[in-house]
Order: sequence, then C-alpha cells, then structure tokens
Amino acid sequence: MKKFASIKTRITIWYTTLLFILVSVVLALVATLSYQLSIDNMEKSIKVQVTQIADRLRHPRESFYNVESNKEFKNVSIYSGTGEYIVGQYIYDVSELPFKHDVLRHETIDGKEYIIYDIFRPGPPGDFHGLWIRGAESVDFSNMFGRSVFTMILIVIPLILILTALGGYYITKKAFSPVNEMIRTANDIYTQNDLKQRIPISRDARKDELYSLSVTLNRMLDKIETLIKQEKQFTSDASHELRTPISVILAQGEYLLDIADTDKEKELAKDIVDKANQVSTLVSRLLLLARIDQSRQKLNKEKVDLSVLVDIAIEGMTDFARQKNTRIAANVAENTIVLADEPLLKSAISNLISNGIKYGKDPGTITITATQTDDATYITVADDGIGIQKEHLDKIWGRFYRVDDVRNDAYGSSGLGLSMVKSIITLHGGDITVESEPDCGTTFTITLKK
Repeated sequence: MKKFASIKTRITIWYTTLLFILVSVVLALVATLSYQLSIDNMEKSIKVQVTQIADRLRHPRESFYNVESNKEFKNVSIYSGTGEYIVGQYIYDVSELPFKHDVLRHETIDGKEYIIYDIFRPGPPGDFHGLWIRGAESVDFSNMFGRSVFTMILIVIPLILILTALGGYYITKKAFSPVNEMIRTANDIYTQNDLKQRIPISRDARKDELYSLSVTLNRMLDKIETLIKQEKQFTSDASHELRTPISVILAQGEYLLDIADTDKEKELAKDIVDKANQVSTLVSRLLLLARIDQSRQKLNKEKVDLSVLVDIAIEGMTDFARQKNTRIAANVAENTIVLADEPLLKSAISNLISNGIKYGKDPGTITITATQTDDATYITVADDGIGIQKEHLDKIWGRFYRVDDVRNDAYGSSGLGLSMVKSIITLHGGDITVESEPDCGTTFTITLKK
C-alpha cells in the first residue's frame, strides 16, 4: 500500500526533525560546556583560597587563627602535620582522606563527589610539625545545575518543536496555496468538462516559480481550448459538407439497385447502398455530437412512457436480431414515465440494443428492464455476449474507440455509438455505467434523475 502524505506535511516533518537535531546538539553542548565551566571555576576558586592562606602563613606575624572567621576562606581548613584538625571549615567526609601536596583531585565518598586541594607548609608556628592547608568543596551544586539544564532542555525542546511545526505548516500551507488552486481548477475542468476555467492569479501575486507555473498552465489551457474548438468546428463543418454527397451516393445506389439486371450488378449496388448508409449514420452521429459539444442541440423534454419507447426501439431492431438469432426480452412496466427527449432517448437505447446484437451469442438473449425509485429511473440493457475486458471499460466511451478486431466494420461499427449514447444521457443530466466480464456478457445501466 502506498503511503500518502502531502508535500506540506513532508516539508514540515523534514525541517522540524532537522531543527530538533540541531537544537538538541546545541543545548547538549551548552549544558556540557556550562557544567565543565562550573567545575573549572570551582577548582580555580579552591586552589586560589588554599594558595592565599598558605602564602599568608609564611609571614611570621600571621596566625592561622586569623583566617578562621574570614568568609573568603569558607571552603578551607587547616590541619597539623600529623593530620589533626585545627581550624577552618570541617568537612567530616574528607577529614580522613590522606593529604597530597599540590595535587588538585576529585574524590567520591559515599556517592558524593568533592574537589580537594592540599598544600603543606613546614615549620612554625607551634609544635604542629608543619601545617596542611586543605580546600574541599562538594560538586553537588554543579550536578544540580546540570540537572536543571537537562530539565530545561526537556521542556524547551518539545515547546520549540510544537511552535516550529505549527508555524512551519502554516507558512508552507500559505506558500502552496497556488498549488491548491491548480488542483481545484483541474478537478473542476475534469468534473464539469469546462475548459473555459483558468487558475486564478491575483494582480499582487508574488512572481515566483508557482506564479510562472500558473501562467504556463493557463496558456496551455488556452491552447487546448482553441484546438478542441477547432476540432469540433471541423467535425461540424465536415459533417455538413458530407451530407449532400452522401445523400446523392445513397440515392444513386438505390437507383442502381432497382435497375440492376444481373446478380453481380445487384451485389455491387447493394454494397454501395450499405456503405452509404453506414457513412450516413456516421455523419449523423458526428453532427449530433458536434451540436451537443457546441451546446446547440435542443433538448425537448416531455413525459415519455418507457414501455412504449422500448417496444418501438425493439421493433426497429427486429430484422437485425433475426439475422443473429437473438431474442430481445423487455421487462418494463406500463406507465413507467420519464421526462426526456423521446427521439434522443430512443436513439440511445436502440444503440445499446444494436451493440448487444452485434456482440452477442448466436443464439443469444438481450434483456431490457426499467425500475423507478423516488429519486431516479434505472434502465438496463444486458446481453450474454463476448463481454469486454476490464482494461477497456473506461475507454469504450471515447470517440472512434473499438476494443479489438471483432468490433470492426464487419458489424458496421464506427466507434461512435457508445460515445453518442453517453453524450445523450449526459445531456439529460443522467449517467450511464457498464459492467462486463469476458464471455459472460455486458450490462449497461442508464440513470435518469427525476
């Protein structure tokens, strides 16, 4: 199954993910650097305090008792040369640790981390056998700072992502609004079959790539509309021009058929008449399609009894059905009334019956039924013939489209019949559908809304 996601969504996800990675990396670096900077400052402060006290104790008149109440040395304590506590800040956890002269180190005691720095000063005062000056400070504060930064990251990153995703999607949606207009216009042209529609472009539109695309598509639609108009006009003009010579050929062929003396002459005259009738039918259909395309075909709607109309259509196909040994059965209740143009609707149903005869079995059966609901009337024409392959079902409504070699001139097929039927039903505001299976027959269903 193909996964669907709009371009707007994919772009939003892409740059939101990228921003998430960038923000996470930056904040992680900031947190790491901040923590390391805090540790460095603590180490520097401890070392400076211990060094200052050690330097002061070098002076003969300076007593270590003078630093006991000095706030500047709050993290420093003084021990005798034998390790006995004398004055200063007493930290129980570190009091038993061995002394190391001029070594800045980190020690972990009972899960707590400390920064420790010791300096030894030999000699007086007193009988202490020298002095140890120890600086010690817990790293818990820095750890608390790191946890605070981490907590801040957990709060800030989702907030940034949400704001970025919402803002980015809104901006992308606005940027792609011309694309939505293109899609809407294309759908309207397809559903309404109206090539006059164009992609709206405002005067103050920014002349970017989407603007250029909109202009190009409108120009292309102008060209397509012009070509289709020319094609329709050519079809109409050519059909009109062909009517007179075809009528003359048909009349001359019928005259030759009447005066023919030999079987060969009659056969040749009959071929002329048959082919002239086929071309006449083709021209008539082309003229009808041209009038419908150009909205010049009048639709004279009136109340029509379907049971009578179907009987007339069947009667017109009796000889053809007899040639193919085809039985036509009608199941239409009397007084099944529809509002329609009787000649056009009869032409559509007759064409469907003709198709059923051409491509039905020998012997075969064609069944015509009609049902009504409160909203619509449904007319079905079903045969038990050769059927239509699935890949052709959407194409049979195209003009001059024939499924295969079977649907050829041997049956007088021009490929315009179903196209004409669809145009007639569409002109009535209705719809026609087809269901078919190869070798199982075909069913056409006409829907006429009330």
